Amino acid sequence: MNIKTYVISRPKELIFKDNVQEYYPLNSQNIIDIFDKSDIVINTIPLNVIPEEALLTANKPYILDIASYPYGINEEIIKKYKEKINYKLYLGIPSKFAPKKASEILLKVLNTQIGKDWSNIWN
Repeated sequence: MNIKTYVISRPKELIFKDNVQEYYPLNSQNIIDIFDKSDIVINTIPLNVIPEEALLTANKPYILDIASYPYGINEEIIKKYKEKINYKLYLGIPSKFAPKKASEILLKVLNTQIGKDWSNIWN
């Protein structure tokens, strides 16, 4: 599907990559550098990791936040940049204890919210 996947993890050696053919590990400081190129951002970190500086260059990405409070982005910043981003909060996706089910849920969200069939992404 010609997808370029950036993954931020601490430490980056923990990135689960078995089914990702081409991925680019980043640290959290790099998010500003790649945000303007991002179409979809999936956040699983319950910490405000998406800084306002990244949204200054945002090109209307879909931000799917599945982290618990305080989420991946500050609520005031979401309100301020609502015209520059498509932000959706999806609580309760069981990524830590049921990663396969979490992936299935995310694919359904991508299909519904973005209107593209992602079901063959790992085939």
